[in-house]
Amino acid sequence: MDALLLALQNVSEQLLPILGAAALIFLCILLKKITALIEAVTETVKNLDPTLKKVDESIAKVQAPLDTVVKYSHSLDKVHDKTTEALTKAAAVANDSLDGLKERLQNNNEESEQEDEDNE
Repeated sequence: MDALLLALQNVSEQLLPILGAAALIFLCILLKKITALIEAVTETVKNLDPTLKKVDESIAKVQAPLDTVVKYSHSLDKVHDKTTEALTKAAAVANDSLDGLKERLQNNNEESEQEDEDNE
């Protein structure tokens, strides 16, 4: 058993530096690929910069008409509110007038009936 452990120790002492060097080479390759990826992403972002500027300009051009639409929308909302309010008041006045007319007609009808009874 001791002989096996000594043999494994010798093999490990010889393989450990080789495996360490292989790990370092793998790490260098990985870092190189990550660096290339970061450079590619940076280049892509730089290429998108003019496009983003054009989009910003287009949005700025569209903003003025949108502001106008919002102003008209608020104006129409105010007109609608005032119209609704006026129609509600007009309906209330008409209702009150009809109630008053109804009362007068009933009073006139009652007076007519009493005059008819008195004349008999």
